[in-house]
Amino acid sequence: MSDPLLEIEMKFRVDDRADYERLAREKLGVEFAAPEREDDLFFRNDALGFPSQGKALRIRRRGEYLAATFKGPKLDAETKTREELELPLSSRPGALDAAQDDWTTFFQRLGFTPAARVVKTRRRGSLVYSGRQFEITLDELEGVGLFTELETTAPQSQFEIAKSATLALAKTLGLRHSETKSYLALALEAATGEKIDEK
Repeated sequence: MSDPLLEIEMKFRVDDRADYERLAREKLGVEFAAPEREDDLFFRNDALGFPSQGKALRIRRRGEYLAATFKGPKLDAETKTREELELPLSSRPGALDAAQDDWTTFFQRLGFTPAARVVKTRRRGSLVYSGRQFEITLDELEGVGLFTELETTAPQSQFEIAKSATLALAKTLGLRHSETKSYLALALEAATGEKIDEK
């Protein structure tokens, strides 16, 4: 039986961008890259549990990159651990608009409906911590605020080891009070003023 690959992730609000960048650089040698715009279109299918069972299906556009992502339900209350599968949809320069429209139609034909669009500006950094490769991001979410995400991947059999490393990294960066809601839920709350109860 296969050992599913999990995404172990923690998210935190950032109050002071400059202080956080300085801390990440001085303590861990992390340099954040130039900002990239990510435009995510999320889909709903209540019969299949999207998003009512904590699952997510999205199309992400980032520059000349277009991909579909499936995220399974959260497996851990302390972190945002879940199965994640991302499949590139098109890499033909100049053809992404048409490909994005075609894939949106494709998902609609399967019974999914567009639910919400989430746009953010992301700056990426990376490091090795406790022997694990991590990506650290600084995310400016339109209408919501500034966040950082700590993310690593691991087979399900190594989940506890990866989780411990993620918690230790957060402590090293002085991060407390993790945000377990998705960017989708946070954006919907900001837009509607209503609380979103995620699984």
